[in-house]
Amino acid sequence: MTPFVPPLTRLAFALCCLVSLTVAAPAQTLHEINNANGFHEMLVAIGPGFITAVKSAPETPPQKVQDALAAALEGAFDADKMEAAIETRMADKLPAKDLADLASFYASPLGKQVTALEIQASTPEERQRKAIEGPKILGELPSRDPARLALYKKIVDDLSAIDTGEAVALNMGYAMLSEMLGAAGKALPDDQIMALLRQRSEGLRRDIETDVMDATAYIYRDLPLEDLKLYETFLVSPAGRHYYDQMQVALGAVMTDEARSFGHRFFVALGYRKA
Repeated sequence: MTPFVPPLTRLAFALCCLVSLTVAAPAQTLHEINNANGFHEMLVAIGPGFITAVKSAPETPPQKVQDALAAALEGAFDADKMEAAIETRMADKLPAKDLADLASFYASPLGKQVTALEIQASTPEERQRKAIEGPKILGELPSRDPARLALYKKIVDDLSAIDTGEAVALNMGYAMLSEMLGAAGKALPDDQIMALLRQRSEGLRRDIETDVMDATAYIYRDLPLEDLKLYETFLVSPAGRHYYDQMQVALGAVMTDEARSFGHRFFVALGYRKA
């Protein structure tokens, strides 16, 4: 049996946009910051994003596979569980000064403004508009506002959003594929699994870059350029950089664990492995 591997582009997009571009409200501890910055809501959106990615597969899998996927998705990517695991991994990674600096920025008018823009863009209705309007806005920037376009690219680069999205997507794909192959009795060496995964994920990085830039252009379309510059300055500050670096590492590891667990449940549902 050839394992069914869900497409990962949308999931990677959700990761790099929602994580890399999330901001916080006043807080002094990591847990408070994560509670205040919409991080939990981002985690809640991962499950539906994964389901969307599965449903967007170009071929319709057999009914047995569809039923197994539905069963495996129950409880997958639980936001509360992932949040606790991420905070455990991040424990003591940020010094008190970084937390204080994060709180100071997010309590500022600019921090609140950026927060409002991102929360507004996170609703289901706005996500649909973002998918339609983002490419249009981005397409006009080279001639209309090249300075803003350059700053968007710098923000995405500062956050390593594309590299992170690609790495997490591949790691998740590897975890699921290796679990599925093992359960089917078709275990392969790591290099062969990665080669197979890269073949199936051709164009992944390009798609991530497109989606990230489209989303960035849409979310910050009404933010004055000078404010956008100040926001970028914060993101590359020690506090901003340390926070996002640690968050991306922790989230990537937890997402990979969840992907492996999903792969296990998938093959349990298919009857290839015991629970």
